Amino acid sequence: MKYFFPLFVFFLASQNLMAQDFTRLQVPVEYNDQILTNAWAGGLNAPQWCKADLDNDGDEDLYCFDRVGHVHVAFRNDGSGGTDAYHFAPELTAHFPEGRNFGILRDYNTDGAPDLFVHAGDIGIAGMKVFKGFFVGNQLYFEQVLTPQWIFDVMVYSQSPGTYTNILVNLTDYPAIDDLDGDGDLDILAIGSTGSYVAYYENTAIEMGYTDDTMFFELRDQCWGKLYIAPFSEEFTLSNNSSQCALFTGHDPNDDRGGLHGGGTLATFDADNDGDKELLYGDLIYPKISYGFNGGTNENAWVTDQDPNFPSYNESVNIPYFPAAYILDFDNDGLKDMLVSPNDTKKTPDRETVWFYRNTQSNEAPHFELQQKDAIGNTMLDFGSGAQPAIADVNGDGLLDIVVGNYNYWTPDEPTVEPDVPGLYLLLNTGTATEPAFELADTDWLGFSIFKEEAFAFAPAFGDLDGDGDLDLLVGERYGSLIFAENTAGPGNPMNFAPLQTNWQNINVGQYATPFIFDMDEDGDPDLVIGERNGNINYLPNLGSATAPSFHPNPDEAPNNRLLGKISTQQPGYPTGYSAPVILPFENETYLLTGSEFGWMEAYLVDKDSLSGGSFQLVSEKFGNLRDGQETRMAFADLDGDDFLEMIMGNRRGGIGLWRSPFHVTGGLTVATHDPELSMQLQAWPNPTGSELFVSMPEDVSGTIEARIFDLQGRQLKQENHSGKLLRMDVSGLTPGVYFVQVIAGQRFGTLRFIKS
Repeated sequence: MKYFFPLFVFFLASQNLMAQDFTRLQVPVEYNDQILTNAWAGGLNAPQWCKADLDNDGDEDLYCFDRVGHVHVAFRNDGSGGTDAYHFAPELTAHFPEGRNFGILRDYNTDGAPDLFVHAGDIGIAGMKVFKGFFVGNQLYFEQVLTPQWIFDVMVYSQSPGTYTNILVNLTDYPAIDDLDGDGDLDILAIGSTGSYVAYYENTAIEMGYTDDTMFFELRDQCWGKLYIAPFSEEFTLSNNSSQCALFTGHDPNDDRGGLHGGGTLATFDADNDGDKELLYGDLIYPKISYGFNGGTNENAWVTDQDPNFPSYNESVNIPYFPAAYILDFDNDGLKDMLVSPNDTKKTPDRETVWFYRNTQSNEAPHFELQQKDAIGNTMLDFGSGAQPAIADVNGDGLLDIVVGNYNYWTPDEPTVEPDVPGLYLLLNTGTATEPAFELADTDWLGFSIFKEEAFAFAPAFGDLDGDGDLDLLVGERYGSLIFAENTAGPGNPMNFAPLQTNWQNINVGQYATPFIFDMDEDGDPDLVIGERNGNINYLPNLGSATAPSFHPNPDEAPNNRLLGKISTQQPGYPTGYSAPVILPFENETYLLTGSEFGWMEAYLVDKDSLSGGSFQLVSEKFGNLRDGQETRMAFADLDGDDFLEMIMGNRRGGIGLWRSPFHVTGGLTVATHDPELSMQLQAWPNPTGSELFVSMPEDVSGTIEARIFDLQGRQLKQENHSGKLLRMDVSGLTPGVYFVQVIAGQRFGTLRFIKS
């Protein structure tokens, strides 16, 4: 059976892409003899968790908002129970609005559809926006809740009659949204501006006689729980008076010059079934979760006891950096469990991202016991931070494999071990030419981790740089130089590399070099196109030959061009862009696609006359309207023999996704967009073939016939003109592998696939 989602029809029009559709695909991936059920979900770095029914089927699905890339990720609950019930389902978040810093699902209006609370940082406000959810059939949509009483559409509270301001939520923080006073509507806890106190915003809509479709907030308590969050202390300062805030050397909560705000995360739950809520707090600079026991009431919270190493009765949380706790039923047994994961966007644990504590007792008296430290993450491909893919037949079996370079992979600190480990990862294709499947076969391919003291952020690219018919390896790295590995195996053989050459040809483009190998000037030898952190794209023409490449090392000096096509992936106000170019050549045009810092794919038409200056024509700044995170990197090839290029995209979260692209392998129109009467049925033999390929056409074909041969990555390798109804083509010069032959006779065309043995 095929493992792909249903095919959508795509149309690639001459000189203009009329459609930019990409369809998510799922193919099997195995690691350590286990199938990764969510392999292509894109990785996790700073995930935040909620449970909600996202498809209106009665089962609560698992929702994640990852702060790294500001991405909504959903896992459908198949209803089977346990933690294996979740399956990556990007269609569930297809209509989610853009969010920043956090995403929290709650049903504030109790209509059965989850509503979304996100940070308002995209409009420059330290606050929250809310989007009301509604179902159309089984698809969840959202509309923003407007705030007519204020100048911005963010959540506000009443300072005095007729005067409103935003509910303060700092961009680093994670607030608690819960019914804190037991009146049936949702209230908010958020850390104050100094980071030293927790502010309580009470929803007074019910008390004011409004329905639950309305939210009115008042700042009810500037010091909820009467506790003080002391800077550089792992413990709360508690008050001995239920009506007085814990003051620190006389400071007032409205004028707390002693606080030092870094960031904090909040979660609430009722630990003793008394109707008031206890607090779980995570701090930016400590790896622990602090628990505050509420000895007061739901109207007057008073934290009277604490556990700074929660849960100290089991294995305490220890997650650098910036842990956050989430209370939800993760294992689908009806009891609320606890998930804990990092909330920092800069440096987070990769191997132990999500700690799952199972509730082994009851919802009335929960007891959390650690079950695993890699929940959900152990079901997906996650290479750490950053994922930069390339595609090639590594083992010479005729099937395309995947190599992924990462920025680094966090490992626990040890006295003699550097914590960040970069490397290359090899996924071998263990499927067939039409039904690919992959195995993560090597987590340190070619031993690139040896460079961890001097380089990271590896970006691999394959190309025949020495003209011997096999693919060599060129790898960009963090500091802008290139690492070269010459493939000495010969055409069609499993790759075998000579010793790695660092600082190859002294080329250095700046930072985060992302190379691509392609003959841009069509002079028969390979050139270099290199992206970098600044967002520009460097063009280095080959000054040598097809067998002895030579490049001028300084991208600022002629004949090099530091601003190829005048492309820059920088966005206004940002000094970086993280370009990552890919060249796709087709029959009448060549496209340059590039990833970017904000995750959008930009597409341009290459103009060979503008290689040394001038602009490339922009096709789209948001090609395919596809975004899977930030700092995206792409690789294209036909993995399943359907004549369309598949795309693998990596992102800063450290994972990869798989799509069918709108690009036909030969660059022509798809059969579905042609008049069926114009398509030709072709036959070819022998197939596989060693030296000659015969192609026969229908009897009614006449005139000059044009034949082209393409590889799986869409590169045209041969073009010939023929006459008659039987074509004889010499393919002896092709390296062993899978190819396409396209035949054009007038307005008629046909394409078929063959194997060179």
